[in-house]
Amino acid sequence: MQFDLIGPISPAVISTIFIVILLSIIFVIAGIRVKKMDPAKTPKGFMFLMIVIVDFFNKFLSGYITEKRRFNFFAPYLFTILIFLAVANISSLFGMTAPLSNIGVAMSFSILTFIMVRVTEFKFSTLKGKFNSLVGPVKALAPIMVPINLIGEFSTPFSMGLRLFVNLLSGAIITAIFYGLLGLIGGLFAGVALHAMFDIFFGLIQAFVFFMLSTVNLSMASEA
Repeated sequence: MQFDLIGPISPAVISTIFIVILLSIIFVIAGIRVKKMDPAKTPKGFMFLMIVIVDFFNKFLSGYITEKRRFNFFAPYLFTILIFLAVANISSLFGMTAPLSNIGVAMSFSILTFIMVRVTEFKFSTLKGKFNSLVGPVKALAPIMVPINLIGEFSTPFSMGLRLFVNLLSGAIITAIFYGLLGLIGGLFAGVALHAMFDIFFGLIQAFVFFMLSTVNLSMASEA
């Protein structure tokens, strides 16, 4: 067996770095152009698209997080993961290795969400409130409820990251099975439909599901 301290970077990680750089460039350019915009003029083209996306996101999220202080704290993080996951899940259509096909990349989102939930609890609630939520309403059951609630605290973000990886992996396996069953000619005809379903539809659905679960967990942590 051979163990390397520094090994080669996996294609999924390379795709992740490329998408991060690409999205960073796009939104830095958008931010610079927003500052130079004339409020009296209607935006066009690229800026119009950016404003429509951000405005739609803000209106959607405000239906779940109404308090302005919490909204301003959560919105940048939630918008970032939603856009990244949406682009990452359809990146295979452009010949890239899907970032979430690497379980390390998928689970890193669990770590981010876990850290964000903990930061939210310290920012919006008190240690006493957190302790009471772990103990539960019946103090006599504290020895039972505390371990159960602690497991829930760690298992929720872990299951969210595992969901991202498993759904993408299952889609790739089903597509490969169809290619093998239908053969080369049939596979070419079925490929368009399969990739449209698994890479676009299911990929965007999973990005939205992770976004909604993150929204719910952060909202609950801030209101605990």
